[in-house]
Amino acid sequence: KNPTSGDITVMFNSLIAAQSDHSFIYNGWEVETTGNPYAHAVLRGAVNANGENIPNYHFENLIQTAQEYERLELANPAIIVDVNHANSMKRYYEQPRISREVLLSRKYDSLLKKMIKGLMIESYLEEGRQGIGENIYGKSITDACLGWESTEKLIYFIAENV
Repeated sequence: KNPTSGDITVMFNSLIAAQSDHSFIYNGWEVETTGNPYAHAVLRGAVNANGENIPNYHFENLIQTAQEYERLELANPAIIVDVNHANSMKRYYEQPRISREVLLSRKYDSLLKKMIKGLMIESYLEEGRQGIGENIYGKSITDACLGWESTEKLIYFIAENV
């Protein structure tokens, strides 16, 4: 995934490394790997020096990422968009809106239709998040999440629009 700086060059360098053959010494043994041709890009947004969230799910960001994939000629180009975290400005309830926008971009452009393979959605049984010690069953103690009902509606919407 792109680092919190938002620099997609770092992400693509990681994809190149992940898809490449490697040999190394582990526990006294020489190990060889063939790489992972299914390594893929995850766009999660960024955070600037002032701590402000910067989304990277907009049409122009997606096109830039897809074009870089084409330029580098990587195997199995695939983009997953994280619709929470910095892309939602940490507002979990924006995930359905962002999902709709990504699906619209995918529908509008044939390159994006080919490369956008999925959405990363943060979901749990109960909506929101809780502090440690609150002991609310089914509610996240890390990032705020969509609840079951919102998630179900979103999944049906996605299924009808891909």
